Amino acid sequence: MVILVSIGYSQSDDDNDSSVSQSKFYLGVGLGLASTGGDVSSDNNYTSGINLNFLNIGYRFNETLGLTANLGSAGHAIDNSDVALGIGVFSFGPMISFSVGDNTSWDFKPQYAPSMKGKYAGDDIGVIKNVTFNGSAFIIGNSLVFGDGSKGFDFSLDVDYLTGKFDDISGPGGTIDDDSKYNSFRLGLGVRYNF
Repeated sequence: MVILVSIGYSQSDDDNDSSVSQSKFYLGVGLGLASTGGDVSSDNNYTSGINLNFLNIGYRFNETLGLTANLGSAGHAIDNSDVALGIGVFSFGPMISFSVGDNTSWDFKPQYAPSMKGKYAGDDIGVIKNVTFNGSAFIIGNSLVFGDGSKGFDFSLDVDYLTGKFDDISGPGGTIDDDSKYNSFRLGLGVRYNF
């Protein structure tokens, strides 16, 4: 990580003249597919599902270094039922950008998610309606961004890997400890507006 930050400072010094028209702040959204893994897997009758990135925020200190924060959710249906598990994640971390061609860049975004929550929904939900899984996660985020980074819209191909653990389960009867693992590979498309 130290090497990447050092490269970022070095690259930002070289690119200072070209960063004049670069946006410092962006807001984005995304849509894609989320795989299952860990205890939320096909072995336990969960299926791959839709991943929604409701809010993707980025702030750039310079052309190379910045910060990102994300709020997203993935839904995993359970085979042969009308029930699905929704898993929401709030994450934040550094953003390191590299130019990979004309109007194309790669954003590397390792993130910590202090809040990962799971809830069941559906017609057959029964007694698990008010049960919430609580935990945390780490995300290795990658975005191939198409656009020049100036004011206006850019588009991205997003490839992320999330690995996390639910520490407890809460419901009407109280809270119990949990140790369920959740791993998910996510592939999607995003759009962001640079201010």
